[in-house]
Amino acid sequence: MQRCLILGIDQPVAQLVAAQLTNMEVIGFSGKPTPALPFKQFNGDARKAASYLDAVEGIDLIYSDYVGMDVDWKLEAVFEALRQQQQQVRTVMRAVAGIDQEVTTPLEYPGIDDVTEYLKQQRYAVKIIDEAEMPYTILRPIVAKQGTDAVQLINEGLLVPNQPIDEQALANVAVDELVNGRHINQSIAVVGQS
Repeated sequence: MQRCLILGIDQPVAQLVAAQLTNMEVIGFSGKPTPALPFKQFNGDARKAASYLDAVEGIDLIYSDYVGMDVDWKLEAVFEALRQQQQQVRTVMRAVAGIDQEVTTPLEYPGIDDVTEYLKQQRYAVKIIDEAEMPYTILRPIVAKQGTDAVQLINEGLLVPNQPIDEQALANVAVDELVNGRHINQSIAVVGQS
């Protein structure tokens, strides 16, 4: 049975993803314990490789649902732990649309005060994953509570409409990618259908 480590298990999308991975062993990681989850979880300083050493042992897949600031720092620590364990995994990362100025209209990033720094950190996190020389998929969604569940995937380098999806739609795309690996070594926007 494959083992999937979900980073940011305290986030709603991460929990929706975990609930759908019924044919895998799910392990969660977050800064603080998340009560009432039906699987093993690890906790610690998400910016230190030592916090991940036990969590990454024996895993096959990683889903990163780290949101907010310092995602680059956190993923650098994860991949340092993987290097220390001499372990190869396939990673699906939730990033954000807009990191390459590909969205056709301005986006807002709720809870983010310094958007320029935030997008810089997102770009660096993607670079960390790309340079790890392990299989990956980057999901660049536009998510909103009132988003749609009708999804379109747009390849990197193409313009992206500002059409939000809801959290469940993003979770469905992430699960499909974890299970089927349809977009290996690609970065795709995940938005609502126009």
